[in-house]
Amino acid sequence: MKKPYFEVTDLRVRAGRFELQDVSFSLDKGEYLIILGPTGCGKTMLLETLAGLRKPVAGQMLLDNHDITNWTPEVRAFGFAYQDSLLYPFLSVRENILFGARARKRHKEEKILQRMDRLAEAMGISHLLERFPRALSGGEKQRVSLARAILVSPPVLLLDEPLSALDPQTRHAMRELLHEVHQSEGLDMIHVTHDFNEALQLGTKMIVMNKGKIVQQGEPMNVFHQPHSLFVAGFLKSENVIKGRIENISGTRWFKNIENEWIVGPLPEKKITDSNQKEVYLMIHAGQLEVSPNNDSLLKKPNAWNAYVEKVMINSTHVELICNGRGCWHAALSRNEWQRLALDIGSKVTLSVDIRNTHLIENP
Repeated sequence: MKKPYFEVTDLRVRAGRFELQDVSFSLDKGEYLIILGPTGCGKTMLLETLAGLRKPVAGQMLLDNHDITNWTPEVRAFGFAYQDSLLYPFLSVRENILFGARARKRHKEEKILQRMDRLAEAMGISHLLERFPRALSGGEKQRVSLARAILVSPPVLLLDEPLSALDPQTRHAMRELLHEVHQSEGLDMIHVTHDFNEALQLGTKMIVMNKGKIVQQGEPMNVFHQPHSLFVAGFLKSENVIKGRIENISGTRWFKNIENEWIVGPLPEKKITDSNQKEVYLMIHAGQLEVSPNNDSLLKKPNAWNAYVEKVMINSTHVELICNGRGCWHAALSRNEWQRLALDIGSKVTLSVDIRNTHLIENP
C-alpha cells in the first residue's frame, strides 16, 4: 500500500490553556489542503507546528516516510507565507525573495537566480525587484512573499490566510496565481483561510477545525454537501437546516418537521443509519430548492409546497430569495431564471426538492 507523502498522526500541541488535540491527516504528493475554522480554533498554531516553530507534546509527522517530528524549521525547510507577508523593510524585493536561499547559502547559484527571474515574471513583479516593501501595494507584497516561500522548491508550502487582507480584484488574481503555482510546481500546499470560496476553487482536500480539533475532513464538495454536524453546516453557511424526526409511513421512512407539519420523503435507506423517532436535521442547499410560479397542479409533484417571496437579494452571480410557507426557506436562482419567472416580493410560488438533493445530519 502506497504511503502518503506527508502524514500527521495524533498531534497534540499546548499553548497556555489552549491545546491542539489528536490532529491527524495525510496528503499525497501534489495535494492542496485547505484548513477552515473560526478564529481561535488553532489553525495558525497547527501551521507553526508543521513548520517546526512549535514543539508538539505528542504525535508524529512523517515526510516522504521520514520522521520529521523533532526536526528544526531549517532542516525541514517548509515554505511559509503569512497573512501580512512579513517582508524585511530594509531589503529590496530581490533580496527578500532570495532571503531563504541566502540562509541555505544558495543565493548565488545560477539555477536559483534563473528560477527567481521566472517566478518574478510569472507573478508580475519582475519590474519591482529593486524596490523596497514600503513602495509596494498589498497584492504586490503578497506576491513577493509567495515567491520567497517557493523559490527553493520546499517539500510543503504553508499559507496562513494569504489573501484575507486583499481587495476583491487582487484576491481573485491571487487565487488564480496560487492555482497556477500549485499546478506548475506540483507542491504540497496547506492553506489556512476563512473563505469557503477559496476552498472550493483551490483545495483538493479540506479540514474543518473547532476548538483545537479536526471535526471533519474530506474533499471540499463532499464536506460542503454532507456536513457531519450542525457546527460544520453552520460554519459553511449551509441554508435550510430543519429540525425534525424520522417517521415510518406505510413501510417507508420520511422526514417530518413537527412545528410546521411538513414532511418529505421517502428517504433512501442509505441516508438513514438509526431508528425511527430520533431527532435529526434535514439540510437543503438553497441551490437545490426548486422554485416555480404558484400552481396547485404542481403540488401533485413529490415534496412540493406553496410559499410566497418575502425578500429578494440580487448579487453579481445569482439572486437569493427568502420564501415563507411551512417555514422560512432560502432559494438561489440564476439571474436569467429569476427574470424569466418574474418573481418579486409577495409573489406566490411553489417550492419543491428532489429527495436525493437533501442531507440528513443525525449527530448534531
